[in-house]
Amino acid sequence: MEDLVESILDYVRADYTDYAIMINGEWGSGKTYFWNNKVKNKIEALRINGKRYTTIYMSLYGISNLEEISKKIFIETTQLMDKNMKKYMNATGQSTIPEYAKTGLDMANLFGVTQNGDKVDYAQFFSTDDKILCFDDLERANVDVIDILGYINNFVEHDHVKTIIICTEKELSTKLKNSNLEMKTFIATYILDKEGNLTKPDLPMVEKIRDKIEYVFDKANDYERIKEKLIGETFEYQPEFSYIINGILMRYENSADLIRFLRENTGYIINTFNKSGTRNLRILKHALNDFKKIFEMVNKYYPNTNYRVLQTMLIFTIAISFEIKAGKITKEKFMNLQNNEEYKAMLVSSRILMDNRQFYIKEFDSNYYYNFKVEYRFF
Repeated sequence: MEDLVESILDYVRADYTDYAIMINGEWGSGKTYFWNNKVKNKIEALRINGKRYTTIYMSLYGISNLEEISKKIFIETTQLMDKNMKKYMNATGQSTIPEYAKTGLDMANLFGVTQNGDKVDYAQFFSTDDKILCFDDLERANVDVIDILGYINNFVEHDHVKTIIICTEKELSTKLKNSNLEMKTFIATYILDKEGNLTKPDLPMVEKIRDKIEYVFDKANDYERIKEKLIGETFEYQPEFSYIINGILMRYENSADLIRFLRENTGYIINTFNKSGTRNLRILKHALNDFKKIFEMVNKYYPNTNYRVLQTMLIFTIAISFEIKAGKITKEKFMNLQNNEEYKAMLVSSRILMDNRQFYIKEFDSNYYYNFKVEYRFF
């Protein structure tokens, strides 16, 4: 992890760059946490030739047009424009407005900012060599990825602004293939029909349509081309889950009994998380929030509950959250089980009967309760 941080800092320290870097990692694996807690402060602590860097972070989640990105940059930089810009440009020898500055200007006009030269420090605004842009959640934007990368390329290629893109490339690939699928299928079918190839028995129709879609709408190759132009290095993010999980637990420090219990059972939390095989910290956060409610309710109404039972409740809550929210199973597989006795009976019968639901529950039990012997395992 420290090697990754140092590689990012090396990029920031470089005198001249005309490329961005990408941090690629699985969805929900803590990439944003890594930026906020490992990278951002170290960048802002750098002093290079007396220069101090400012980081500007933007999540692209849910963004539906490029103007929204400009708006985010404007809000982050809070620069106010006025009519004295030409005077400033003449005095400083500026012949062109940087792409980065244009973004702020466009947004100032959009917001109708009052023109008042006393409010603007143009020397600071036109400076782009002390800004670090970070674009997160690229795969979760509602704008064509190709358009977003082209937009970002303005800052990187023209103004040489240091830029970091955080994303899950696997999700990007799926998104590129599945966007506007109904329209693509209709057009591919129409083309095949016009070519006289739709009903030929050489290939299954589904396969023909899929191949034609890939041929006509080759977005993946467009992405690779612009990525090759824009991204100088891609770093694979491999999180230190134990470190991040300890950070997640800190949010419960206002509840003394709960945080003590969670700290005592951090090993079980990490172990159950690892056994889920998902590497998704967002689901773990939701599971721990659910367990907080359970823990408080048990302590309130059943204060003498055995400690071992509470441990099992913790494991079960995390395990069932991962199984359902990661899409491994549907909750219906457990809904007909009324109590722990039925759960145990299902485990016994699974050794005799070949039933898919029984087989799944046996696998669930073997995975999450391996080497954890306890009477109660289902709640």
